[in-house]
Amino acid sequence: MALPKEPRQKMINIMYLVLTAILALNVSSEILNAFKTIDASFAKSNDGLKVRSAKLISDFDAEQNAQFADKIVIWKPRAEKVRDISDSVYEYIEMLKSDLKKESGQKPPSTEFKEDDLEASTRMFLNGKEGQTKGEQLYAMLTKYKASLAGIEALDKTVAGLPDFTATPTSYNKDNEKLTASMNPAQKWANGYFHMTPTVASLAILSKFQNDIRNSQTQLIEYCYAQINSVSLPITDFGVIASANATVVMSGDEVAITAGLGGFNKDSKPTITIDGASVPIGADGNGVYKMAASTPGDYTKHIVATFINPNTGKQETKTADVKFKVGIPTGLNVSADATRFFYAGAPSGNPISISGAAGGAGSIQVSPVSGVTDVQKTGNGTYSVFCNTLGTAVLKVTDGKTTTTVNIPVKKLPDPQSAYVFGTLDQNSGQGGSIGASEFKLQSGLKAVLPEDFVFKGIEYRVKSFIMQFSGKGFNGTESMTVGSFSSASALMSRCTQGSQVVISDITFVDGANIDHKLKSKISYSLK
Repeated sequence: MALPKEPRQKMINIMYLVLTAILALNVSSEILNAFKTIDASFAKSNDGLKVRSAKLISDFDAEQNAQFADKIVIWKPRAEKVRDISDSVYEYIEMLKSDLKKESGQKPPSTEFKEDDLEASTRMFLNGKEGQTKGEQLYAMLTKYKASLAGIEALDKTVAGLPDFTATPTSYNKDNEKLTASMNPAQKWANGYFHMTPTVASLAILSKFQNDIRNSQTQLIEYCYAQINSVSLPITDFGVIASANATVVMSGDEVAITAGLGGFNKDSKPTITIDGASVPIGADGNGVYKMAASTPGDYTKHIVATFINPNTGKQETKTADVKFKVGIPTGLNVSADATRFFYAGAPSGNPISISGAAGGAGSIQVSPVSGVTDVQKTGNGTYSVFCNTLGTAVLKVTDGKTTTTVNIPVKKLPDPQSAYVFGTLDQNSGQGGSIGASEFKLQSGLKAVLPEDFVFKGIEYRVKSFIMQFSGKGFNGTESMTVGSFSSASALMSRCTQGSQVVISDITFVDGANIDHKLKSKISYSLK
């Protein structure tokens, strides 16, 4: 539209744009601060649960329990095993948090890192070979954790009541759901938690998993302690334990709040209300409250638990608050699905996915700026990008309202593992050894052995040149020539006979981008 001619109106328009930008920055800062607050809250809770577990284990040997020595010798080792297994997984997640900070720019001894980095979590937890990403490894660790606990004698039924640590979160982005349709359960789980998630939010999510572990550890150790005295479990204090299934959700997502008494003691017959609404109590003493996330903003749910204290026989009331934030998508997100970079000459292109478009996947337009030969749409929000030169691929992505420029490094395809002679020979016999002279003369040329487990399939390498050396019977010393095919050396090959030796070296292949791949390996034959 045309700009106003009056200077004062121009100034007002500029001030409005500046104010809008400042407000956007403030919202971003507030969200980051909320994540840090949530993370600190989990850390405090984790410390308290660790102290509680340690005290219970030490109480096995307390003087008042001396009469239960025959049971303590059975149940204390089981409680200690729960502690050891839990500590191991807890420390593994602590290591992941440290690695994530480094991935986000932390350089020890400095503690500073890029808290709003949207790509660090994706790189660390999602990118890499299938089965080897940090996200899949964490999924496997949490799965193994619950199985290990269930393997402790007489704890399997109690472990069955623990939370599902590997439940896949509901995605707010329907296009993203289509993208993850072909993923395995571990990839879907990791994608739901860590795809384009700010570093500070991922740290809070990891702390939440640590909190799940500490809660499970305490619950199982309390169960072990209860078995030494079947009359009652000595509880010195009561408190409300409550948690939401997500600390940050998107509009339309379901929010589930789990609330109960400290120790999850159903024998205290608790009644629980959340914001005045009565919550049904399950067989394990937990109450689950569900609601639909709506308007973005900060929310607090007030929890009241009323129960009979078995130590005093009197009714008591405890309260607690659960806080969470409803957020909104933050614009266009572009992710290189297979790797953190592109490959020049990738036969089917380099896949990318784009989410967060204001008008949905149909409004997205992707166009090359430099370093890209073609961009092909493969689905809703998914594309293949073709590159034939090394350096940097630059793409322009827009949804009609937001435009962003994406820079992705371009590398060459990996070198072939080796080469082999083909014709009447298979890959194994084509890599050298003893062969009849007449059979050797029937061979057609060289082929490349493709890299194992490489992310892209169907790569083709074309022979550019190689050196053939002939010696032994039929030759005067060593005769050699540089050729591009066996037919170019037909004159020398025709002289091969029993007792000749042939060495093929300095093999060079080219890929689809005409980039050279020179092999160090040789192929040697003794003719018979």
